[in-house]
Amino acid sequence: MSKNVLLCVIGVILGFVIGFFIANSITRPAAQLAAARTPSSAFPVSATAGPLKPEQMSGELPPGHPTLDGDAGGEPSSTAASTSAEAQAAMDKADRSPKDFQAQLDAGNTFYRHQDYDKAAHYLTRALAIKGKDFDALVLMGNTKYDDKDFAGAATFYERALAVKPNSPDVRADLGNTHFNRKDFDRAIAEYRKAVALAPDHLNSWKNIAAAAFQKRDKATATEAVEKISALSPGSEEIEALRQQLAQMP
Repeated sequence: MSKNVLLCVIGVILGFVIGFFIANSITRPAAQLAAARTPSSAFPVSATAGPLKPEQMSGELPPGHPTLDGDAGGEPSSTAASTSAEAQAAMDKADRSPKDFQAQLDAGNTFYRHQDYDKAAHYLTRALAIKGKDFDALVLMGNTKYDDKDFAGAATFYERALAVKPNSPDVRADLGNTHFNRKDFDRAIAEYRKAVALAPDHLNSWKNIAAAAFQKRDKATATEAVEKISALSPGSEEIEALRQQLAQMP
């Protein structure tokens, strides 16, 4: 009896560790915006994406998923974020100069950092109407859609960003995450493999391959990914838990 209880406790702990690992591997965009850009205002483009909780998962890309064709002219609704001095200044500058690409990008970034995704999308839509192939704006719009749990919309903008800069492993991994969150693990793994083809040591992609393989119950792919993670991050606390998870797979 005591042995069964102990095994149960170990299983619960192991499940928690693996769940935490998978969540942290998948739930945030990896893409960074170009560090070389010098914003024209005091609101630089954020270099990293914020925390994410991709709970909602749909199926295939639905017809009519979001594109740039939405209305960019109307004013977004007022929110708590817009009352901050930083956001108000960015918004005022962007609204005074609606054809100023950098002002729109700065405002979009400011509202993204405040997690006001509607307003971020509003100003980024304006920015992309001016420069539809700007990599930074496309990635930031993808991150905005992703954090707002619009994974199909995020995929659209990550794909457009990759058309501009195909050799970005971070954006490629983020595109994989959009498929992961819609439970299309085959397409997710395919994108992660494209990322590691560009950057063989891209640790986040190998972690995501492992997470997707565990979801698929694909032991061969999971084993490959875990061995690679072990080689890239030998001191990681995740490795033993991952190996135990592999041992439990048929």
